[in-house]
Amino acid sequence: MVLGGFSGMVATTIVHPLDLIKVRLQLISRYCTTREMARQIVRCRGFKALYAGLSAGLLRQITNTTTRLGVYHALYNVHYRKYERYPVIYEKITIGITAGLAGALAGHPSEVVLVRLMADGPLEPCIACSCPKIYRGTFHALQKICKEEGMRALWRGGTLTLGRSVLVSVGQIGSYSQVREKFRERNLAKGLSLHIYTSFVSSFLTAVFSLPIDLVKTRYQVKRRGIKLSEIFSDILHKKGIWYFWKGFVPYYVRMAIHTTVSLLIFDKIYTKYDTLQ
Repeated sequence: MVLGGFSGMVATTIVHPLDLIKVRLQLISRYCTTREMARQIVRCRGFKALYAGLSAGLLRQITNTTTRLGVYHALYNVHYRKYERYPVIYEKITIGITAGLAGALAGHPSEVVLVRLMADGPLEPCIACSCPKIYRGTFHALQKICKEEGMRALWRGGTLTLGRSVLVSVGQIGSYSQVREKFRERNLAKGLSLHIYTSFVSSFLTAVFSLPIDLVKTRYQVKRRGIKLSEIFSDILHKKGIWYFWKGFVPYYVRMAIHTTVSLLIFDKIYTKYDTLQ
């Protein structure tokens, strides 16, 4: 569980700029490419602005990932002891969904703070690039949100977070197993290459299904109060079009693929090293 959290934190540090770009793309009304958004952020606030909210991202890994992996392995072991066999694909998905929901609940406050910190500051290009931010950091954001909006604000959009967790769990576990099996059957890859190819294909399918709910979640969580989920859906469908639900797909997909690949590789290396020392 601790190893999983550590590997997730390393992966998050690597891909955080992509996560930040994705959030800011989801919040602006005009069309903007991933490259243009990255240039805009660096030009306006400097390179370090690409890592705004990283501390909240690491906190999310500590709370969400450790809980999710801990619950997953616990349920996996319980199943093996009870039935004396490894779970089949639909049982793995069920276990994954349960673990994902537990992780989403544990990590949701840090997720709200993460979105607020990444969205802080001007979204569009502006002359006054030095305009002040609302939050100074993760703990200041936690304190300010609780003081001004109440504790319930830390669970704003909780239903959407849980829904995305279910989609990601089903997508990653289900598609990963199937894609990996197809690659093996056709002898297309093995070893490290098999893991990388499978992660990128699986992440693509998962991103397609989960991005719409992630976009709505982001736009809902960044608002302090006074807006309903139905208004966000209506605004997108009637003013922006259905394809807007997949805005920010490129950084979302690349971030997910790299994070999955790196975190699992680091976890496997550390676990193997730890196991040999026992």
